Amino acid sequence: MDTNLNRRDLIKLFTAAAVAGPLALAAPEPGAPLFFTKDEFAMLDTLTELIIPTDDHSPGAHAAGVAPFIDKTVAEAFLPEDKTSWRNGLAAVNEISQTMFSKSFSQASHEQQIELLKKISQNEKEPKTEPEKFFGQLKETTAFVYYTTSIGIHQDIEYKGNVILEQFVGYLPNQELPPVSNLG
Repeated sequence: MDTNLNRRDLIKLFTAAAVAGPLALAAPEPGAPLFFTKDEFAMLDTLTELIIPTDDHSPGAHAAGVAPFIDKTVAEAFLPEDKTSWRNGLAAVNEISQTMFSKSFSQASHEQQIELLKKISQNEKEPKTEPEKFFGQLKETTAFVYYTTSIGIHQDIEYKGNVILEQFVGYLPNQELPPVSNLG
């Protein structure tokens, strides 16, 4: 077989390439989730906002961009279990919603969503089931992400930065996020 290309063969190749045009890859939709499906992402966004809701004092997890941060982090996760734990957790929440309300979590009312979160947070200190473990992962990640944003640091806890304080008021030991039963 002759592997030498003559000038005529090269011109045919270049012409075919020019007609075909540049290699075009589909660009991702702006604002689309990187890892989660649109439904999973909407559910994650709702869950994080239920954990840290907007109130009179400061915006909540949605405004702070908690769900997009989690989505990006999970998309970039190296270990497969770091991805599957989130997807399986969201699926478990949907299964519980189907059992409790005969509808998906996203179709449930706000009150039903709160009721579901109360159910999976009952054993928060010593989770036994996978949904209870997922709730711990979700709540811990939501709080971490929220309080590392400008909204969480500056608006919610009113951190002033490196300033001289006229009086140090101390801190409250054992201060935790409110239990889910106080939400809603």
